[in-house]
Amino acid sequence: MTAAKIRATVLGVGAEVELRRGERAEPALALEALLAATCEAALVHEAGLVITVDELQFADRSELADFAATLQQHVPDNWPLVIVLAGLPSIRDTQRGVTYLERAEWHVLGLLDAVATRAALAEPAAASGRPMSSAACGRLAGASGGYPYAIQVMGHHAWRASSESDTIEDSHAVNSVAAAEEDLAAGLYESRWQDASPKEREYLLALAQLAVNHHDVAAAEVARSLGKTTKAVSYLRDRLTQKGTIFSESGALRLAVPGMANWILRSNQLESDAEPGLRRGTNLGLVDPETRSDEDQ
Repeated sequence: MTAAKIRATVLGVGAEVELRRGERAEPALALEALLAATCEAALVHEAGLVITVDELQFADRSELADFAATLQQHVPDNWPLVIVLAGLPSIRDTQRGVTYLERAEWHVLGLLDAVATRAALAEPAAASGRPMSSAACGRLAGASGGYPYAIQVMGHHAWRASSESDTIEDSHAVNSVAAAEEDLAAGLYESRWQDASPKEREYLLALAQLAVNHHDVAAAEVARSLGKTTKAVSYLRDRLTQKGTIFSESGALRLAVPGMANWILRSNQLESDAEPGLRRGTNLGLVDPETRSDEDQ
């Protein structure tokens, strides 16, 4: 590639920056030029610019630092600019954080509570002309764990299952939960599991075995269950955190997606049943020891 164009538009007001290989423009300078041009155009038209960044935990720290430095440098310019960032709690880790962003206004968006979860299921159904019974709502809400995406998936399957009915009943919810859990397994759990190395899977299994008892799990507990010191397996915890598979909250380790602990345990049990000699605590998706990399030994 010898050249590239970056363009941003705000309510029909746009700005464009063209980069050519010969110019060797630094990414930070290109971003600054683009933001400056767009904000200047927005000011002329009495408009504003909103930039949203999701999955911030995957951001490269140096790039994030450049972004923050650009924003800080132009505070005196009163740009008509709002930045909205979203990510797992690990983005506030002092070792990964960017100082300027620590001054931002932070809002914790956790799981929905029982009341909000039931409302998120029942109200859209009623508004669409197919009310949901209390029993059906309770079953779907409980199965979702308050996780927003899981609530959507549960509601979707309940709506489809009740297509020939005027209401969504518990009988529809029973089958819907099973179908929704299959979707969640394929779309959320399995992808995270496949992205984990053999040693990371052992760490996840140990965490799942402890978390299923519904108590807060400290990193030291996971290490102890693996017969290791906390320091010896800290690299596994850090890698899984960076991948967004787990996160730390108030000193406790949690799987990022509710329901994954049970899925890991069920899958491990199926694997164990299939191979009676399988050692408890070994990883799923077995890898031939001869093919493992040094870091996974």
